Amino acid sequence: MQQQQEQPAPPSPGAAPACFGIVAPGCPVRTDFSLADPSGMKFALALSLPVQPVLISDLVFFFLPGAVEQLPPMHGALLYWQATTTTSGSPMPLTETTGFELLGAISPDRPSGIFRTGWGTNDLLSAHAASPNTNVSIVITLGVSIEPLANVQNLQIVGKGAEDRLNVAKKIAKDLFNYLQSFDDTSRSGFMTVPTNVFERWMTRFENKFQVDPNFFMKGDD
Repeated sequence: MQQQQEQPAPPSPGAAPACFGIVAPGCPVRTDFSLADPSGMKFALALSLPVQPVLISDLVFFFLPGAVEQLPPMHGALLYWQATTTTSGSPMPLTETTGFELLGAISPDRPSGIFRTGWGTNDLLSAHAASPNTNVSIVITLGVSIEPLANVQNLQIVGKGAEDRLNVAKKIAKDLFNYLQSFDDTSRSGFMTVPTNVFERWMTRFENKFQVDPNFFMKGDD
């Protein structure tokens, strides 16, 4: 008697083909995105991080091998994030959310990217980091939307990772300049007089402030 071949089990409701990966520093790679709507073009992933989100400055977002071939032609992926905080206790839990914000994008010709989260300067996340409370849980929801490349390019988000790093460099340079300028007591235009150990003093100050708030230099006025 011919043995009946076992049929593969159907996918579970909400399951999605593994197309994307996300990495937060110090955390495992996550690829378990789930379908967020019946169109098959939107996906979601909930992150419960082992540290305060304000300490996560970057995320790596990428297509898994073979994923690009599963996309509709001339399409890419937009990455969004949303933070939800829930404070337990009486009389009832309090939930606050940030709403979804655009984080980055990948495309067939740029299948991975490192993107700055901006969580360190987010008001809701910064407030909870400043006053830690064991009764507060924080969940970061990542959303992915498959969009035509024209939409992705119009948002000018694909190169955002490199632009953000340039902005960080500018902010640090500005912090140094402002510190140097605080020592200048001359009135000679175009010249600045500072102590010989000014860079060592600035670095000590910078490191001390960084220990308190890793994103302090990003919060100044442009």
